[in-house]
Amino acid sequence: MTEGWLSAGRTPLSLRSLYLVIGTWTAAIGPFSAVILRSHGLDPATIGLLSAVAALAATVAVPAWGHLADVLVGRAYAFRIGVAVASAAAFALLLPIPAVVLAPILASFTAFPAMFLALGDALAVGGLPSPERQYGALRALASLSFAIGVIMAGFIYDQAGYAAVPVVCLAWSGVIFVLIGRVPDPTRDPAVRAIAASHGGDAAAGRFGSISRAFAVQPRLWAVLAVLTVAHTGVLGAMVFVAIRIVELGGQPSDVALTFGIASFAEIPGLVLAGWLGRRFGLRWLFVVACLASGLCVASWGVLPTPIAINATRLITGLCFGALSAGRVVVIARLLPAELQATGQTLVQAATFGLGSVLGGIIGGVLYGTFGPTAYFAAAGAMAIAGGLGAWVALYGPVGAPANPRPGPLLAPDVP
Repeated sequence: MTEGWLSAGRTPLSLRSLYLVIGTWTAAIGPFSAVILRSHGLDPATIGLLSAVAALAATVAVPAWGHLADVLVGRAYAFRIGVAVASAAAFALLLPIPAVVLAPILASFTAFPAMFLALGDALAVGGLPSPERQYGALRALASLSFAIGVIMAGFIYDQAGYAAVPVVCLAWSGVIFVLIGRVPDPTRDPAVRAIAASHGGDAAAGRFGSISRAFAVQPRLWAVLAVLTVAHTGVLGAMVFVAIRIVELGGQPSDVALTFGIASFAEIPGLVLAGWLGRRFGLRWLFVVACLASGLCVASWGVLPTPIAINATRLITGLCFGALSAGRVVVIARLLPAELQATGQTLVQAATFGLGSVLGGIIGGVLYGTFGPTAYFAAAGAMAIAGGLGAWVALYGPVGAPANPRPGPLLAPDVP
């Protein structure tokens, strides 16, 4: 069945369904976690610290899940383990627990979307006939379902309150758990996982397993992850605090949902066009333009006077975020061989949604709480722009070039 799909050059239906449900799962809780924490009396600095701690944990845990997926149990099974852990956290929210316990559980939900997307991306890169051409349209399904799901969730929570959040999350977790069993996954075969375990030979081996091998095989990965971290420090930090900013300007839960819904709808053309733009103009230009436009919009959030004005800029930030999301997956697909894709995709998620969120939360909590929204969003915008300029340097040569010679892993490793 899998071969039939691949020979026809079409995206497997199971992958399409998986990305749709990843979007709705993320929409159920991710955009609302900061506002829920705020409603329990936590100040911006504390919220930023909690987000940073959770993201720091994700920075460690998500790459470890990549090793689990590539080497130990396979990508689909590792995905199911992650869903089970997320479901346990959602169930805990239904219990009568004090705020001191509730807060870190809510903060932990910043890690699960990164894990789900990373493992989904690894399955996509291995399961698509032409990842660079097809990935953007596939990933757009998650943005579409997120946009619809977050708006629906906002209206549900308007009526039922935030107590409904874990119920919605558990329902979508069950759907993901079932879908994973139908997704094509070559790493179910122990022989395939053995290739990842030995890739590069003993010289690439290290104490961190497939993570060490990825860096040994592709030394440029360090620079790529560094510039992505800088860019996402500004972009993702701003996304945490834009919800608080909207509430401070008089917005309701539906206004918070709307800002994420607009951005998510706008991600769709960015995701779809990213592959073509990368092939036509190069990934270097794609990253520079997307980061520059995002940074300017983020900086404006500190001075715009209404939720409506902020939401208008979300059309641009969503478009750019979609382009960045597809671009970073393609970069890893070019840099690393197929058998190390789960490791590479989880590393990039750890650098962006993990470490980028850590720094964004810490910087954001201090600046927002001490100097106010104007200073914070200006700093966040500057970080996004700096990351784009760094990408121009890191993506030199074929990895950032306009033309792609072939689908799949596109480059030979930069072995010194």
